[in-house]
Amino acid sequence: MPVLSTLKPFYPLIFLLVWSAGYAMAKLALVYTQPLNLLAFRFVGAFLALTPLVILWRLPIPNFRKSYALIGTGLFLHIGHFGSIYVGMKLGASASIMALFAASQPVLVIIASALLARKIPAWNIWASLTLGLLGAAMIVGVNMQGNEGYLLGAILGFTAVVSLSIGQVIEKQRKIGVHPIVATWVQYAFASVISIPFALVFEGLVFENAMPFWGAIAFLVFGNSIVGILLMFTMVRQGSIAKVASIMFMVPGVGALIAWVVADEVPKLIAIPGFILAMLGALWTNRIANRAMPKNASQ
Repeated sequence: MPVLSTLKPFYPLIFLLVWSAGYAMAKLALVYTQPLNLLAFRFVGAFLALTPLVILWRLPIPNFRKSYALIGTGLFLHIGHFGSIYVGMKLGASASIMALFAASQPVLVIIASALLARKIPAWNIWASLTLGLLGAAMIVGVNMQGNEGYLLGAILGFTAVVSLSIGQVIEKQRKIGVHPIVATWVQYAFASVISIPFALVFEGLVFENAMPFWGAIAFLVFGNSIVGILLMFTMVRQGSIAKVASIMFMVPGVGALIAWVVADEVPKLIAIPGFILAMLGALWTNRIANRAMPKNASQ
């Protein structure tokens, strides 16, 4: 497809923008619904949006073995990641702290890769993660103000990044040979089947018919769930996990700016030292990631 080939040099920039904006859009949507409902809306919407492409392009459907492997990855990439973020935000955590945790993904990818290979990560990997988490802890302490929900939500935010990192490593290591659109479509079908009954049982059907809600859902479906995930899959499969992880280094700054505009989250000056410390940890992590995975740059 000529258009996609033309846009290829801009994949990292597009991914950065849509992924960073996803935090603020989710925070906005949660004003009008509950987290499990938001998951169901997102997954069902993405599944329905991708279905015409699968049919019109006559993309081959994977067999049970390949679908089973895709579902396993999807548990981490979609349900584990986005589920933790949405529940965490509803508990009170800010979109900006969720975006900040994304900066720890490079080192988590290295740790996950090493552990799956039954190796012990080097000391500097643990040190960079600790530095970043200390900065995040300072920001959580400043913004918490006695709100235990904010603390629990922030913990879930970190859990979400751990889940995403594990999913990316598994996706990189498994050479399933399935078209990325079909792979995403299968995962969203499974995620829909799981999220709909959970939403109905634990929350009921809850949403407010408002334009900001539908606008946020539209972005989460088309921008975050389709464009963002497909770009991430493409860069992981054809490029390098290190490249994707390096982009995550810039997500906190962009995510915080978008959250300021969209979700009215005004950053506190007292939180700046924590942000600087977290970003120093992310910068250290970024350098480690670029050195640690150059040999795995392509498949």
